[in-house]
Amino acid sequence: MPADVDTRPRYRFFTVLTIGLAAFLFAGIGLWNYRLNPLAYDRSQLREVAGMLVQGQNYANYDTNINWRALRREQIYQMKATPDVVVFGGSRWWEAHADLFPGQRFFNAWVSNDQAEDALALAYMLDHAGRLPKTLILSLRFISFQPPAEREAAEWQEWSGEYRAMAARLGVAPHSYFDTMPVKNWSGLFYAPAVFERARQVAAAPEKPGPTTLMQKPSLEVIAADGSIHWSKKSLAKYTKKFVDGNVRKELLKIGDRAPKIDPALVDAMGKAIGFLRSKGVRVILVQTPYHPDFYTEIQKRPFGKTLNSLESIAQDMSRRWGVISVGGYDPARFGCVGADFIDQIHSKPSCLSKVVGLIPAKDKGV
Repeated sequence: MPADVDTRPRYRFFTVLTIGLAAFLFAGIGLWNYRLNPLAYDRSQLREVAGMLVQGQNYANYDTNINWRALRREQIYQMKATPDVVVFGGSRWWEAHADLFPGQRFFNAWVSNDQAEDALALAYMLDHAGRLPKTLILSLRFISFQPPAEREAAEWQEWSGEYRAMAARLGVAPHSYFDTMPVKNWSGLFYAPAVFERARQVAAAPEKPGPTTLMQKPSLEVIAADGSIHWSKKSLAKYTKKFVDGNVRKELLKIGDRAPKIDPALVDAMGKAIGFLRSKGVRVILVQTPYHPDFYTEIQKRPFGKTLNSLESIAQDMSRRWGVISVGGYDPARFGCVGADFIDQIHSKPSCLSKVVGLIPAKDKGV
């Protein structure tokens, strides 16, 4: 009979080969994601773009899917002068342009998927950079106070260091290091479908990103020097009534009977951050922006609507407790905002934002 052959070396060889090929594949995906999405992953590129914005230039990009928090950090620390007014919130503020605050040095610091922790982090950065404004506008969204373990969005973790530093200053117990590690951001770098989608987008784009003096481009979205967004002609053409109505129906279906929870500890932490800002002489204003009329009407029949009502009550309580102005709300009827004033269920156009901002007394705007 033939002698038994030891197959273990062969198994080890194929195991090492498989691991090596997988590592090579992931490294290649990561490299291409890094190269095709520089404003998501390349810190040096983000630093360069922030420098352009600080110098008064606009920047045109393929879309708004970038690392906004990393960009804002760079803008704050590169600023040559302190803003009079800073607006901070989520993408519902992305069309808040400087002309809403005439005569003021304005900075729109909006980021995607804002959370309560972001307010602490922003306060820390503005103070650390010596750029605390006269007026800071904050707002609450439906998951501002959602417990971290229940969140889908993880962009807030980009500012985890600043959040933890401010939490320590305020005497607030921060989340665990596990909860604040930017795991999703790291894993996104190695997400293969994103590479193919981005490559297709880049190959088909008739224009390339770069600095511009224009406020609108045919196919690129413009990040204005004030931090706001100006949509391309292509995007504006997409926001038809049919498109918006379809988006509203889709979001209502997605939400169903679910409603995000509110963590009292996060409410307390944000309140203490407001108190800190007030102690530094900052005029803090809480401003809530409305939802699309059809969305708001339907959502009031569901648990989600109760969460929105609770957030409005929290804003009013913060106003009384910390001595700040609170205006606005989620009901568009209060301001005369109609369906045509929205590009989806939550993002209103300047025509609606101006009505909400107009509720802020002139003296509280710093005018």
